[in-house]
Amino acid sequence: METPLKILGEGVCDVGCVRSNNEDMLLLGTHFVRDGAVSEEIVLTPASRLAALVADGIGGNEGGEIASELALYAFGHFVGELPAGLSDEELFAHIRTWASQTHHCFLTDGSEELRGQMGTTLVGLLFYEGAVCWLNIGDSRLYRYRGGILKQLTTDHSMRALTGCTDTPSNLIYNSLGAGDKVFVDLQPLTGQLFEGDSFLICSDGLSDLLTDEELASLLAAGGDASLLVEAAKRAGGRDNVTALLLRVQSA
Repeated sequence: METPLKILGEGVCDVGCVRSNNEDMLLLGTHFVRDGAVSEEIVLTPASRLAALVADGIGGNEGGEIASELALYAFGHFVGELPAGLSDEELFAHIRTWASQTHHCFLTDGSEELRGQMGTTLVGLLFYEGAVCWLNIGDSRLYRYRGGILKQLTTDHSMRALTGCTDTPSNLIYNSLGAGDKVFVDLQPLTGQLFEGDSFLICSDGLSDLLTDEELASLLAAGGDASLLVEAAKRAGGRDNVTALLLRVQSA
């Protein structure tokens, strides 16, 4: 019999040191946070449905703020409306359909001033009736910290990652909700791959662009929480909005 697990979740969403508006937003369970912090302890059960996501709006204007908020609220509603008893394949099909429909809405709905200007990344974990998976659209990141080793689980949908050219600006991305003709979602199952002591870091590029993987690992090894990670990015310049959502896996 498997030992029940619980998630200790904590998140911070900060405007940073340079920007005047915050296009980042996070979702943890039923908590939607921008310009603030959240913490929650969640015991996972066979009926649990939980999304832990970060969205980073694109465009440097009002459209990015609106897009990140709409995407998270739409996904939160989507999770609650999912049919029961889906297989991984069926769940993934529902997520891809949701992404395509949301992408289309961003391109066609809303005021004329914002139409075509609403874009956002989306990354994080979905816990669904005993199953777990991660999803990614864009260049926000999901890391796993296990046994002193930090590993990026997602692949950046950026031109730098695609071409391997370090001279390419890191903020040029080729996949997002609301930008381009189509959107795609990277999806991977994690069911049975969560262990006591694991930590999962979900973050916007305002964190990962300012702190190296080695620096992130060092902070996590020292017991650093989400607020400490965000403050470290701000000390390093904080030139973008900074969001860190940290999930620690423990025995229930």
